[in-house]
Amino acid sequence: MIAGERIVKRIVRRLPFPLVVLYRIGIILGLLAIEVVLGRMIAKFKQPEFILAACVTPVAIFLVYRLGRIEYGVLAIVFTAAAVRFTLPTGTQSRLVMSLLLTAVFIVVWIARMFVVERRLYLLPSLVNVPLLGYVATCIVSLVWSNAFRDVLVVVWSTWPFVQMGGLAVMILLPGALLLTYNTLREIKWLHWLVALFLIVGTVAIIGQLAHLPIHFLQVRPLFPTWVICLAYALALFDRRLPGWLRIVLLLLAGAWFYLVFVRQLRWLSAWMPTVAAIGVISLLRSKYFLILIILVLMAYGVLNISTLKANFEAERVASGNTRLDAYIHNWRVTGQHLLFGVGPAGYAAYYMSYFPDEAMATHSTYLDTLSQTGIVGLFFFLWMFFELGRTAWKLVWRLRGGGNFEEAFSVAALGGIAGIILAMGLGDWLVPFVYTQTIAGFDYAVYSWVMMGAMLSLNYITAPAADKKA
Repeated sequence: MIAGERIVKRIVRRLPFPLVVLYRIGIILGLLAIEVVLGRMIAKFKQPEFILAACVTPVAIFLVYRLGRIEYGVLAIVFTAAAVRFTLPTGTQSRLVMSLLLTAVFIVVWIARMFVVERRLYLLPSLVNVPLLGYVATCIVSLVWSNAFRDVLVVVWSTWPFVQMGGLAVMILLPGALLLTYNTLREIKWLHWLVALFLIVGTVAIIGQLAHLPIHFLQVRPLFPTWVICLAYALALFDRRLPGWLRIVLLLLAGAWFYLVFVRQLRWLSAWMPTVAAIGVISLLRSKYFLILIILVLMAYGVLNISTLKANFEAERVASGNTRLDAYIHNWRVTGQHLLFGVGPAGYAAYYMSYFPDEAMATHSTYLDTLSQTGIVGLFFFLWMFFELGRTAWKLVWRLRGGGNFEEAFSVAALGGIAGIILAMGLGDWLVPFVYTQTIAGFDYAVYSWVMMGAMLSLNYITAPAADKKA
């Protein structure tokens, strides 16, 4: 009996006959209501995309229903984020990406399965659960709080409620993707498939970029290259079960991406600096000599290209360094007056437009964005969450150390990736996209990191002693 059928049959068995009839009538009326709503939305926005979405989304849900494995949903989220550029209009300048929609759908399916099949709502044990749920709850509170205590002089526009709801959706569904991944991927084989998906997309993307092939539809903005490099580099160094030729291929893949990020996109600090930090962590865990070798190679490159590096760094300092400092100062003029729960999702944009529209600049910092939007309460939970993620990854690496297998390699890659993320969050909003910079569509590349962190927690649970697995 597949999982989807069990859900329906359990619902029916728990209802008396009259309610069963009403249940079936309700399903029919519900489907008709959905069709009416979709029809009105299509007529309002005059977008044929809604017709396609109305067809594709039920198909995706039906496939998970028939297969009975929600694990496919996690893989579908990553694949969709990477390869599907179809979007839906929201009534604002930001569009709804399919990876966000699928994440919401599969989270609902996951919760429904717990409620109906397992008859209890629970999360697998993790030190990350409390701060993550605290952060999500604070995001919701901040939306209500910010509107209740918004400055009387702040003027918002007609689409503002939709903007805030879109920002809130991004802020809570990304952590939701982490929880979904952690609580559903309970076998190593799913981590194998996840890593293979990253590496396949990474291989196609790098070949396409270096050979100028038409693969621009692939979403490989930061921090995707960082994760591909971490996975390929760690597998090559730590998984002794892999054949020698494959480890060489993985090193070539990591090297090709590093060349693109570090050499050809040197001015993009938020791309190469987290990658260098991640490589440093992975190299050090393999051997201090590997780290020394990496440092010597980078120093040699710097000496041979000193004039180019100086020009790039000076251009970056003029373009971003000074403006970022100004952005921090301007943001504090708003945030400093709303410290407890912040100004809500996307909130400081409204204050900027009302108080100093000519000086409005995004912070390009996840930390400052979190403080501004959710206040010190939200930032506390956010920092606590990443402290526990880092601590869990560190303990996992040392527990699996010396295994010389996929598990050890993945744990090292995850620790390196988290180190890169912590640095990247200070350089940009790549992990929790701000609505007016990356837009809601930024969910596509942000979800990679949240899924990978959830996969790290999955590996920690799978390999943990039996006594620690009591949910």
